[in-house]
Amino acid sequence: MADSNAAVATELYPQRWLCLVGMVIVLFTMQFSLIIMPGIAPYIMQEMQLTPAQFGMLANTPYLAGLLFGIITGNWGDRIGIKKIMIFAICFFIVGAWWRAFAHSFLWLFVSSLVMGFGLAVMNANSTKGIRLWFPGKNMGIAMGIYVAGASIGAGVALKCGALWGTKTSLLVSAIASLVAMAVWVFMYKTHPAESGDKSSTVGMDAFKAVMKDKNVWLVSLMIMFVFGISTTAQTYMNASLGILSGGNMGLVGTIALVSTIFVALSSIFGPAVVARFKTFRGVMIAACAILAAFTASILFFPFGIATWITIIGFSLFMGVILAMGKTVPALLPGIDPRNLGAVGGLQSTLQNLGGWLICGYIIAPIAQSMYPSVDGGITFGLNCYQAIYIGAAICILLAAVCIFLLPKNTPSHLEIGEE
Repeated sequence: MADSNAAVATELYPQRWLCLVGMVIVLFTMQFSLIIMPGIAPYIMQEMQLTPAQFGMLANTPYLAGLLFGIITGNWGDRIGIKKIMIFAICFFIVGAWWRAFAHSFLWLFVSSLVMGFGLAVMNANSTKGIRLWFPGKNMGIAMGIYVAGASIGAGVALKCGALWGTKTSLLVSAIASLVAMAVWVFMYKTHPAESGDKSSTVGMDAFKAVMKDKNVWLVSLMIMFVFGISTTAQTYMNASLGILSGGNMGLVGTIALVSTIFVALSSIFGPAVVARFKTFRGVMIAACAILAAFTASILFFPFGIATWITIIGFSLFMGVILAMGKTVPALLPGIDPRNLGAVGGLQSTLQNLGGWLICGYIIAPIAQSMYPSVDGGITFGLNCYQAIYIGAAICILLAAVCIFLLPKNTPSHLEIGEE
């Protein structure tokens, strides 16, 4: 790693809030546009005759783009700047969103969703560096929480609206929203002085190789892979599974999904401050993972009603903390040059998207379907299949806890500005 700290941000600039709001709105828009697919699950699965596994593959296709391009787009962000690389990425997002709005086959929905996913891949790869630049030190935890909240609220609005709007309207609104994302980014996000003033902050091959050889970088990347395994699985099948559990009350199901994401958002904002009260990262996060696993596995085993609300809210509170801290932890690792966080974020984004794309539709759902086959010999699966899916999601977060356990004992729960 380079020794110079010339490009390491330590000053708080007044435009930081404008930049953060811009990042949040763009992430909200992208997440809304991608999670609208799980929102319309009860409709599109019937319209296109999709099994839960096939739907999981389609709904999580955007994460495949992150798997393919995560590392390289993080490196690009270090080289040409976050604002420029995001303008390029949002262009792809717009093309994919409008293409998807008028796609009428599984293949074209798959391909257009993959194109859309490139935009989210770039955002994920460069978000940690962008927030650390604008919000150095102890300010980073709250800023990252607000940023992650944008994704949570976007997902919640998508799950609620998708359940009400149906397929055609939902996909068209998503396409229009992609244009809003471009306008917001161009006018609201600024290039940080440290980023533009020191071109030596670009990642050379030696620094890039050093990042790739760091065991702890791989551990936090594997951790976020399993975290997104549970997150995408829970979101993908929430409307479909609760629809069965509730007897088809999709209006109420959409409300529960929205409330869930609101609690995820609130927890992602305020949870890091709670974690910061602990000296080290490992203990508190392992405990949070264990509690999240218990809530996840139990969601569908109680009769629909107050117990559903309790388990969903409990799940949401701990999911928010773990998501926010999972995105923050690369900046907490000892020995990582802050100027190389684009490369670190690129690797983490790659495995994050691997978890989002692979675990839900290609591992958990097929296993659950093999255990509990279709109830009618076709595409209709019973509640027991979805219960197995959520148990699989709970196992994911326990694997994330194993990764956290293997991190250095002295990994801090937060940074002070003097530690920059």
